[in-house]
Amino acid sequence: MSLNATLRVPLAKNILRGFEAINEEGILCFDESGLSVMLVDGNHYKMLRVVVPAEAFQSYEYSFDKPQEVGVIFARMGAIIKTLVAKDELTLAIDTHKDNPRFRLLANGISQTVKLLRLDLMNRVDAWPQRDWDYQTTIPGKNVKDFLRTVEKTVSFTLSAEGINEDSSIVFQSNSQDEPVIWKHPVDLSGEVGPTLFTTTEVASSLTAVGKNDIDIRGALQSPVEFDWNIEGCQFTALIANRS
Repeated sequence: MSLNATLRVPLAKNILRGFEAINEEGILCFDESGLSVMLVDGNHYKMLRVVVPAEAFQSYEYSFDKPQEVGVIFARMGAIIKTLVAKDELTLAIDTHKDNPRFRLLANGISQTVKLLRLDLMNRVDAWPQRDWDYQTTIPGKNVKDFLRTVEKTVSFTLSAEGINEDSSIVFQSNSQDEPVIWKHPVDLSGEVGPTLFTTTEVASSLTAVGKNDIDIRGALQSPVEFDWNIEGCQFTALIANRS
């Protein structure tokens, strides 16, 4: 029994960057439907869920009769991934070696065995938190990241809205009295967006894997915010706690 799953290198690098921005280690869960990962940072300020369905891989061959979980340090995976270029292919492989599971990364004739961590000693996320959201809308990911880069030296920003229904705008505003930075984007809001404070670095790191694609945003007054986006068929969800 084995797993051989091949990914485009640009996608693999983007996924790995997203992982490393949340935690230095995590559990990769494989089954016949693909790969799923849920991470939480050490302070429980932010979470990331990534689902890579089998069809998002260039090839996906899974012959195990039950799900396979491997606990890894992401920097060890990066040793080979960061040397690859866009035209290369990366294969994730799981098999059994001397009666123990073995996880390897294969590319350009190189085979790198990744040391596995004990699953019982890792910080496992068993279920994604479910919340009742007051609002939901869609905003351009590039603009959000541009705002976060502009205010990266500002500790926090406020998320709010102006107007109602079809004439409304979602508003990101840095909490700088001397040099405030404001980004407004017209949206059709499904609910009320009350002013809520967030830590700039926590949101920016959670959205590391966002590209130029649109992202869905969900939230409530004085509550965490959830971002959801899709890249090449892979679903990313980030949940970030608000500041009190």
